[in-house]
Amino acid sequence: MATSVTFTVDELPDCTVVHAAGDIDAGNRDELAEAITRGRRRGRPLILDFSAVTFLDSSGLHVLLNAHARAARGERDFHLAALHPRVARLFRITGVLRLLQVHASVEQARTAAVTSGQHMVES
Repeated sequence: MATSVTFTVDELPDCTVVHAAGDIDAGNRDELAEAITRGRRRGRPLILDFSAVTFLDSSGLHVLLNAHARAARGERDFHLAALHPRVARLFRITGVLRLLQVHASVEQARTAAVTSGQHMVES
């Protein structure tokens, strides 16, 4: 049975922010992938706000790594922001925190996305 997760998209002048809320697992990972795809349609940097994501399993992590790989191949910048402590712990344990552009807040991610696009990691 899939757990509950919601995604809302904010189209800002300089980037797109996808706000996620709930638990992300194998039952709803396709919803995460679709939210990322929707967020990229505008061709601007994409920020995923994970402040309200309280659980992420390996299938959700896989979706994020795929999004990162696509960004590395020349698609728009991909940033994560405001990780819940449990999700941040998973990222640290798996080493993913070193790979992804992760920021302490959406505002910090937005600044990084629109100014330098450089890889910034904050814990």
